[in-house]
Amino acid sequence: MHETNLATWEHSHPFVPDRQRPGERRPLIVVLLTAATMVVEVVAGIAFGSMALLAGGLHMASHAVALSQAVLACIDGR
Repeated sequence: MHETNLATWEHSHPFVPDRQRPGERRPLIVVLLTAATMVVEVVAGIAFGSMALLAGGLHMASHAVALSQAVLACIDGR
């Protein structure tokens, strides 16, 4: 059986979980802005009887859910 010394290929991966990186807050801001727009569209769609605004707001909900995954990835990556 062939044995190989892998010590020359090893390296460390230092993780610093206490330090917040500059780009971690941006996805959260985008999700909050998207959710606020979604609420405004849904409320306006109901208030004015507009199916287009209501559909746009519900479609925006799918975007908010998808973008929330980026926020969770930032939190989980710490």
